[in-house]
Amino acid sequence: MPDYSQAKQPSVSYTPLRLEDYDISPTHGFLPSEPPLKRLPDPYYAPWEEIMDRFNQYLLAHHIRRLVRKFLPASIAVPWVATAEFLQLNPVVCCAGVCHWNWQILDPDADDIMDIDNLGTIHTFSGSLDESWFYLVTTAIEAKCARGLNAILAAVEAVEEDNMEKVTHSLHQIAYSLGEANGILERMYERCDPYVFYWKIREFLAGWENMEEAGLPYGVLYEGVDDTDRFSLDNWQSLLRRFRKYAGGSAAQTPLLQAFDIALGIKHFPTGEKQTRPVVVEARNRLSREHGVSQPPAVNSYLVRMRNYMPGGHRRFLEDLAATCRIREYVLLTCSDSLLHMETGDDPRVRLRQAYNMCVDLMKTFRDKHLMIVTRYIISPAKHGPMVPQRVSVPETSKIMPPSAYIQAMNKHMAKSQQDAGGGGRLGGDSLPADPTMYPQTNLAASKQAEPPKCPAHSHFASNGRSKSMSPQAVVQAQDKGRLARTLDDHAVARGTGGTDAIQFLKQVRNETVQSRI
Repeated sequence: MPDYSQAKQPSVSYTPLRLEDYDISPTHGFLPSEPPLKRLPDPYYAPWEEIMDRFNQYLLAHHIRRLVRKFLPASIAVPWVATAEFLQLNPVVCCAGVCHWNWQILDPDADDIMDIDNLGTIHTFSGSLDESWFYLVTTAIEAKCARGLNAILAAVEAVEEDNMEKVTHSLHQIAYSLGEANGILERMYERCDPYVFYWKIREFLAGWENMEEAGLPYGVLYEGVDDTDRFSLDNWQSLLRRFRKYAGGSAAQTPLLQAFDIALGIKHFPTGEKQTRPVVVEARNRLSREHGVSQPPAVNSYLVRMRNYMPGGHRRFLEDLAATCRIREYVLLTCSDSLLHMETGDDPRVRLRQAYNMCVDLMKTFRDKHLMIVTRYIISPAKHGPMVPQRVSVPETSKIMPPSAYIQAMNKHMAKSQQDAGGGGRLGGDSLPADPTMYPQTNLAASKQAEPPKCPAHSHFASNGRSKSMSPQAVVQAQDKGRLARTLDDHAVARGTGGTDAIQFLKQVRNETVQSRI
């Protein structure tokens, strides 16, 4: 049997990492230790603050473009880019902006002030409860996993000390955090409706990368930045090079999951490339020969690129953690061949391996849940469309049914359709029963109808012979043009707000996680 004791010795001097050195809170993780400011105190920013006070109402009334035109684009682009440069991240909507710095505590005297039921958002684009809940699920996960971040650093230090008991204990703490994260992620369905998310919220989170179909083939021009004010239409080719392309807000932009990946030695390869780890014995023997120094980490370019959407301190933490963390290598080198097939026993090396595998299994479970959410909230709505429950007619004459009679007929038709189709729709908050009339578009039974029934209003239009009848599919196609949220055919790729093929990427990441078990 090889002698692994020498391989465990650190080959370089070790300096313990401190979360505070990277703007990471020991109690709140990647969230700030104090709730974010609801308002900037400097009166210079009052015009923008006052617009945000009524942003949702202005958006509803179609006033938002008129109001912000006096401030756009240079007066927003210039300070936005300057602020982003100070924070060392890209100037676009990102996970940090909507989840890390967009929360408030409802009851400061609550037993657990960071419990998801004690949190609210400061701003949303749509003004919907669904959008708030979507952000707060991530916010609550970040807060609960602060324990896991502390445990990661404790495990790294214990490896350097060759303290097997402390490493095992730290892995159990990491597993506890991952278990809480799984529990919170499951609550996404409680108050965020898939229809509302895909068709009403998601486009606000999109960036301007891979957005040709949404009308942004070159990205967005940040006027007043990159010398754009010095160009005219006469030299448009030079101006074109000043356009910027950024991905939208994505779960891949949270440093939390990447920190857990690094801690557990879970490697991710370029999307589409199938890689398999060597069998455990071969990997352990290789590490033994190399005296515990691992090979350069495999790189998934998308995950690395998403670090540019993280604050600079958080990005540096991931880099420094990757340079010092050897937890997986320690487990591999500690477990001899005879222990690799033992699932139970009093041997502390068996318990160490079990604790490590439990963390990997919980990461796999989290990614399974994430994959299910993407399927339900993006893939399914994109494939089925916004479910127009009746044909829509475009009248060519004013001699149509009076508005009051038309609305009455439509209400009667909708009520009968929902009664015939059965339950469905959105799950009510606070444990209330689902309300099938709130979002009838999510009624799965209705979506299976081959032909929507005709309503009295439609029959009235058709009998006159003066209208052009549009099928639900035609209406959807007309609405889809130039939008991020649109109906996709069976062969189209459903992209996440980060611009990737969402399902292919998530499946590969999940499978690579499974392969990390020892």
